[in-house]
Amino acid sequence: MKITRTCAVGGLLVAALALPALPAVAAPAPPASAVVSSDGSAIVVDDADLAAGDALSVSYETDAPHELNWIGVYPAGVTPGDTASTQWAYTPDPSGTVAFDGLAAGDWDVYLLAEDGYGVLAGPARVAVSPDPGAAQPGDPDGAVDIAPVAMTRDTDEVVAREAFSADGAEGWSASGWQFLTRDEWTAGVDEMRTRFGRADGTIAVADPQQFGGSFDATLASAPVDVTGLGSVRLSFDSHYRGSANQSGAVSVSFDGGETSEVLRLDSESIADGYDARQMNGTQDIVIEVPSGAREAVFSWTLTGDETSRYWAIDSVAVHEVLAEAVGEPTQAWVMSDIQGHPQDWQHALGDYAEIAPEADAMAIVGDVVNSGTTREWDEISDVMGATAHLRPRQTIAAIGNHERYAPGGFEANRDRFLTFAERDRVWDEYVIEGPSGDLPVIMLGQEFAGPPDVPMSEEQVRFLEERLAHWTAQGSQVLVLTHFPLGDTVSASWIPHYADHHQMNDRLTSILGNYPNAVVMSGHTHYPAELGDWAVQRRTTDGHADGFWAVNTIAMHVEWDARGESTSDITEVVTRDINQGLTVDAYGDRLVVTAHDFETDEQLRQVTIPNPLIESETDEQIVAGTPEIVSEHHRGIKPGAWLTVDEGSWPAGTEFSYRWLADGRPIAGETSNRFHLTGRYKGVDIAVEVTGAGVAAESEPVRID
Repeated sequence: MKITRTCAVGGLLVAALALPALPAVAAPAPPASAVVSSDGSAIVVDDADLAAGDALSVSYETDAPHELNWIGVYPAGVTPGDTASTQWAYTPDPSGTVAFDGLAAGDWDVYLLAEDGYGVLAGPARVAVSPDPGAAQPGDPDGAVDIAPVAMTRDTDEVVAREAFSADGAEGWSASGWQFLTRDEWTAGVDEMRTRFGRADGTIAVADPQQFGGSFDATLASAPVDVTGLGSVRLSFDSHYRGSANQSGAVSVSFDGGETSEVLRLDSESIADGYDARQMNGTQDIVIEVPSGAREAVFSWTLTGDETSRYWAIDSVAVHEVLAEAVGEPTQAWVMSDIQGHPQDWQHALGDYAEIAPEADAMAIVGDVVNSGTTREWDEISDVMGATAHLRPRQTIAAIGNHERYAPGGFEANRDRFLTFAERDRVWDEYVIEGPSGDLPVIMLGQEFAGPPDVPMSEEQVRFLEERLAHWTAQGSQVLVLTHFPLGDTVSASWIPHYADHHQMNDRLTSILGNYPNAVVMSGHTHYPAELGDWAVQRRTTDGHADGFWAVNTIAMHVEWDARGESTSDITEVVTRDINQGLTVDAYGDRLVVTAHDFETDEQLRQVTIPNPLIESETDEQIVAGTPEIVSEHHRGIKPGAWLTVDEGSWPAGTEFSYRWLADGRPIAGETSNRFHLTGRYKGVDIAVEVTGAGVAAESEPVRID
């Protein structure tokens, strides 16, 4: 599992010191700093009351030695195996002493554990570390967030309609067989992957034959949506669908009360039964052509099934105008993470990046550049940097991850080696990526203290995030926010509790970002595949903007992980394969296009377009045709010999026209100007004119000489 100490190693110093004899199991009670287990093992903490910066010395003895026995240091109260150890060391001998350096202020528990697992040989021994009153301290995870959500209009965000649900559904909507529940209410009796719907916000719409009925035919219909003047619309909604052989889900649309057309089908023919990774905690994004002249659209969701069927849950329905094709050359960046001691794979990927996006201005590495943080590993990275200097972009932007801080010497020494590579003096900062489509700002977040948990941050860093988000929002810019660890209930795997708790200020950061729909958070760490439904998500918050912020998983350049299990409470994780993958970002000013690449197979895996909700964009608008009218130049009106002209009616400004005159509905040869001579030969014939502007044709009412 990813939560083992092999992915959460801290700085340590192993000392081969002479160990005084430890008390035998049958001896009188040991001192308060020692813990003796009943199976013949013991640990002794030399000093259980430390000041910040002091080394923790732990002596051990066991009658069950093994080369993979180990000591783990955990936040007080944490059970080994439930979350990662903060620091650890192997203890292969029958007795010995190890030292740990760089523990943060707080209470810690020390365990002697068996054979690379979580069987407790001895412990816990409680250690208290008092803070250094002169040193900076982590900020307040419960600090107030007082930010007004960004105000937008349809002119900028191109959102025609958006809807969230309450316990009563939604105004103007109708439902049969669909329930309106919170995720906690829906999963109270049964999980079976329902809890994976991490992007759900508050109340969701649920059709669930397994829980709410055997034979099942459920329909949910939206209120009418105004689509006047649009050539097409984009329907998006959060979707959590698990299918079975006797189940089908469909989305349909009806314009102006007319015939219903199906625009999406989920069944055994289109997706995998039982479990389809794309459909779990995913989003559906469907472009629908609007018929000429249509004014209203009604969207509907249906689920049919029986007692063997699974479920479908949806949330956050929105109808958008469709962006026209991007114009101009983009500002580009390479984004990657989790190289973790595989410099050869990284060098291969950099060669591919140089071919895919040769004009990129920045290479962003979102943590875990190295495997543990030793000088040798950083030297290997320097070698690749030197070999690829002619390929790489102008600037390197790096975030600190967990693997940067595993080498001996403690947090500060490991952090400083990272900062040398990053060429800055703190773990957080701001960069600007430059290019032909303008500037793209990047806010880098990072761990400032040894722990716990993985990403404690100062008030200064949090305030910096708030201030810079506000600054760039005032400029109308989208903003990349890079952090190695994901925020809870955002991208793949972050619905698993031990990932959701990595950031000390998870809730506070999520609340801040929830006010900025122009923010795009990119995180690594999980190694989960781009093929999952939650590779890229919109994360909404209770008090934030209705569209929330975007989050994208940066995938990995070293091994892929995935989750196994029906219930979140006992989820396990497995390594599925070796990989070498990363992202490119194309910024056009009015949108970001994020593309996932596989450098091993030279394939494009996924792509998502994230509109900039702060500025106006060209969209697919329907040409609204005028109503042509035939006008006689003769003072007595429609008479033989009169010249007829055309009043084209109201069209968009600047429209250019072509004409075609018709006799009883058939084109008259050669008559293609805006004037027509009505001679006596057309007596008793219906004469009309067809006017075409911007590819749309409109025909006048006919006139006749009787």
